[in-house]
Amino acid sequence: MKKNIIKVIVALLVIGGGGGFIAFNMLNTAQLEAAGGVARNAPVVNWTTPHRQTIVSQVNARGQVELIDRFMIFPETQAQIQAVHVSIGDIVAVGDLLVTYDDGTLDTLNDQLAEARLALRAAELGLAATRIAPSDTELLAAENQIEQTRNNMANIQAQLNQIDLQISQIQENIRTADSTRVNIQSLFDSGVATRTELDNAEDAVQRLEDQLAITRSQRDAAALGIPMAEESERLAIAQFEAVRDRSNQPASLNQAQQQQVSIEQARLRIELIERNINDFVGEERAEVAGTVLEVFVSEGEFSATGRPLLEIADVSGSNLVVIVYVPENDAGHIDVGQEVEISGGALGTQTYAGRIDMIHPLAAPRQMGATVETVLTVEIAVSDTERLRPGLTVDADIVTQVNVDTLVVPLMATLSDGISHFVYIINQDSELERRDVVLGQFSEMYIEAEGVDEEAILVSNPGPAMYDGMQVRPLPPLD
Repeated sequence: MKKNIIKVIVALLVIGGGGGFIAFNMLNTAQLEAAGGVARNAPVVNWTTPHRQTIVSQVNARGQVELIDRFMIFPETQAQIQAVHVSIGDIVAVGDLLVTYDDGTLDTLNDQLAEARLALRAAELGLAATRIAPSDTELLAAENQIEQTRNNMANIQAQLNQIDLQISQIQENIRTADSTRVNIQSLFDSGVATRTELDNAEDAVQRLEDQLAITRSQRDAAALGIPMAEESERLAIAQFEAVRDRSNQPASLNQAQQQQVSIEQARLRIELIERNINDFVGEERAEVAGTVLEVFVSEGEFSATGRPLLEIADVSGSNLVVIVYVPENDAGHIDVGQEVEISGGALGTQTYAGRIDMIHPLAAPRQMGATVETVLTVEIAVSDTERLRPGLTVDADIVTQVNVDTLVVPLMATLSDGISHFVYIINQDSELERRDVVLGQFSEMYIEAEGVDEEAILVSNPGPAMYDGMQVRPLPPLD
């Protein structure tokens, strides 16, 4: 007899999942007596009833903590740096000393100014002097001066071209490093790469971006030589013309033109030196309070226009924002003002409350794990930021809808035939009745269901072998 029962079990399990389900319940109820007209071999089922609860719908997104504002400190003067008084991580207040310059720079400028003024005086004194017609040597010297100014212009342009090539190479390196960072981010998200590898990849991108900023500053500084070279060429041409035309003019007039050119040159040089002296400051002080993020210069270097000295930012809560990326399939559920819960591995069990402050107007493709998805960039304002730090990866649960006191059923109690959703109700005769339902919002275990009432007795774990009119033996719901 026992062997026959085993054969029945094996045969029913081979038939399929539904048959196995019935066979299992038949064997478990084989010893039960028929009661209330229920067949002895009716399968045993667990049951439950709908109830009311609050359903909170959420959209999950991942992103980073970022700074709202960060400040580059640029030099007020061009001079040799004597000392840098801060390091990365230092906290500075407005007015704190950052950099001091070598005082010898100002002495050199003053010496140059004195020489330029003497040259101006000499040109003014020689204005009335007379000279004979220009010699071939004088004309050649004037022509050489023009050629020299043009060579200077060509050298500056060549320098700019070289820097442009460097900028292009750095930009290519940034694209390569960023691609590597994206790949490592994907591996990190999948648990293959370590945080250290990800941090190193991000640091590599940042270093290249800093190098790019410095190289662009160097280009701006080099480009400042173009106007001066053009002015030098104009003056050299004017001087050559004055020398050349002197043979057709009285000697005194020729001399006057020559001296006038010298006077203009001397005045231009004086103007430039005075501007450098007026712009000179012996030190740089912080104009904003915050933490030193980067130091771009060191002792002994020369400051340059357009090249930053330091970067400072406030890393407290008032200057922090959480940037997350919401997939386009969820974009229709989010809106400005919605509440958000921020969490993350670096935060431990601590969570932070926030709200959507801004949704960027343009969607864009972005690497999300192992795939590229179209996402919306969302900015989340967070008031309490005690443990948040710029650069941390965080998770955001955006509350999109809250339905209070709504009727729900267990998710496991619902089925679908591809056209509609339905549940099985157990009637007074212990028979199943299919009931089509309209599903709404859901939580982890329950879902809104329209089409049943609170008194309905539902099969809590229906299977594909069940059908309308099937007789079952209900058991009390599990606690």
